[in-house]
Amino acid sequence: MSDAETYLRRLEATIAGLERDAQQAERELAESQERRAEEARKGALGADWQAVQRRIDAGQTTLADVFTGRDDSPAATRLLRQSQETLSRIALAAEPPAEVLEELAAAEAEWEAVRGSDPAGGQE
Repeated sequence: MSDAETYLRRLEATIAGLERDAQQAERELAESQERRAEEARKGALGADWQAVQRRIDAGQTTLADVFTGRDDSPAATRLLRQSQETLSRIALAAEPPAEVLEELAAAEAEWEAVRGSDPAGGQE
């Protein structure tokens, strides 16, 4: 078997593995969404989720509509706002990635270099 054939077989095996992983992830996501929907239908996630789930079940909205703001019903609007607040809290509590910290440090150093070359010291 040539190097090219070996490489091609490895590539095909990798692709097949990725496809299996993607299918498994899709199944898990569908199961998770169905569990969430059942909990919402029962009212276990609160009145807003229950109202939105009823509208989803009736074909009047989708989760994408709710979380992109296209669904402007009161319950959907409250869920979107709660989601945004939760994501903001998580983002503020999380440590920024090292790349972001490095870029910030570089930008600050560049700013200081620019200010240092300004005879007014960056002030007017």
